Amino acid sequence: MLSQQPSVSRRSFLIQSSMVLGGVVAGPTLLSACTKTSTGTTSKLDQVKSAGKITVGIAGEQPYAFLDHGKLTGEDPTVQMAIWKAAGINTVEAKQVSFDALIPGLNAGDFDVISAGMFINPTRCQQAAFSEPVYCAPTAFLVPPGNPDNITDFESVAKAGIKLGVFSGAVEGSYAAKAGVEKGNIITVPDLPAGIQQLEQGRIRAVTLTSITLAWALKQDPSIKAELTKPFVPTVDGKEVLGCGAAVFRKADTDLVDAFNAQLKTLKDSGELTKLIEPFGFGPETLPPADLTTAKLCAGEG
Repeated sequence: MLSQQPSVSRRSFLIQSSMVLGGVVAGPTLLSACTKTSTGTTSKLDQVKSAGKITVGIAGEQPYAFLDHGKLTGEDPTVQMAIWKAAGINTVEAKQVSFDALIPGLNAGDFDVISAGMFINPTRCQQAAFSEPVYCAPTAFLVPPGNPDNITDFESVAKAGIKLGVFSGAVEGSYAAKAGVEKGNIITVPDLPAGIQQLEQGRIRAVTLTSITLAWALKQDPSIKAELTKPFVPTVDGKEVLGCGAAVFRKADTDLVDAFNAQLKTLKDSGELTKLIEPFGFGPETLPPADLTTAKLCAGEG
């Protein structure tokens, strides 16, 4: 277990949740060097099974994956812990980094899998391997009370000519740019508390993330002087783009991907997946469509 909670960065929200998952070791300890890359005929899955633990990379974003008083919790780790336990791996350790450092850290061998609710998209698919989608979440904005700029989607942000808070490494910045939001009006903020502070101070007029994250933030702190817009699915290049999250692996670790997908299918088919994610603001409506696959999302067809 971590001796202290690491500093939170990028899309994190600093309000502590009351949810704590037992039996999880959350900390920066990495798997031994021999388990970072597969060698000889020993598969990566066999290596982590032999070690009895797997290390996940998180970005500290509530409610997706975060540390609560040093213990790992959130939608994504809850699903992963169930999956790895079924695969014979009982201990899940976590290393927290900024969101835009997750894929570089994964490929550098700093951890074995990303557990951060990361969206599947063609650019990321070139850099890493994704499991099948675990959830799909619409986008929304936090805006001043009353939504004075009538913000409903990225196109309305462009039309209003307002400053929009986005997060480093997140897809929303590219969505905004493609919708015609001027570059100077796309403001990168380091984390959600900073974005909310700038919104309340009037330095920006909206903050965008998934509706799940923003709704969670308002629920945790009702004193926030902002309101949540109606969730929507962004349109990019004339097509709706579903934001669907999954576990992320190194391309070479196909055995881990296969093991994860097999257990994920079991959770979906049994209805257990919904039960696992509901405490974090997810529900049946956030489950991926049955015909939506990672291959389609990686090809930009989602």
